[in-house]
Amino acid sequence: MLTFLLPRVVDRSTATGLLFVRLVAGTAMALHGAPKMMAATSWMGPGTVPGWLQALAAFAELGGGIAWILGLATPLASVGIAATMIVGIAIAHIPGGDPFLRLTVQGIDTGPGIPFGGLPTWLVRAGGRSAGGSGSSELASLFIAFAGLLLAAGPGRFSLDALLARRFGRRGAAEGDVDHAGEAALVR
Repeated sequence: MLTFLLPRVVDRSTATGLLFVRLVAGTAMALHGAPKMMAATSWMGPGTVPGWLQALAAFAELGGGIAWILGLATPLASVGIAATMIVGIAIAHIPGGDPFLRLTVQGIDTGPGIPFGGLPTWLVRAGGRSAGGSGSSELASLFIAFAGLLLAAGPGRFSLDALLARRFGRRGAAEGDVDHAGEAALVR
């Protein structure tokens, strides 16, 4: 379990890319969750989801976004964000008939939208908007993809996770575990 929480070894250019992804996606996620924290137990409206679950989702978005920015507890933040986005797609976008992508077309701002380019309407629609939100699942899907990337690659060397791993050492490296010893050398 501890290995799951430790940052993976990546080269400097990959770490720089991961830092950029964390900063952009983390800022977007924190801003996505911040207004929900203003009404943490009721942002979805009455009778939809219990208030404590709404608060948990709002915290996962705001706190997870901040954690991504800092590169702190990145795996836990990624799991929380991915779970929240998957639930959002399952309880809001799919039942609402939202497509994966909704193109903005002037003059069509309400209703289900219209087909676009002969593509299936579950994939893309032009115009319209669902009653309950953005009208597409593309943003939630992107956040799931970022969470998957950060789970697979880790936060990189430019993160508080890596700093803490360097500061407190790795148990495996201290015990001579080859995998962890190599990681400890590269994370520094």
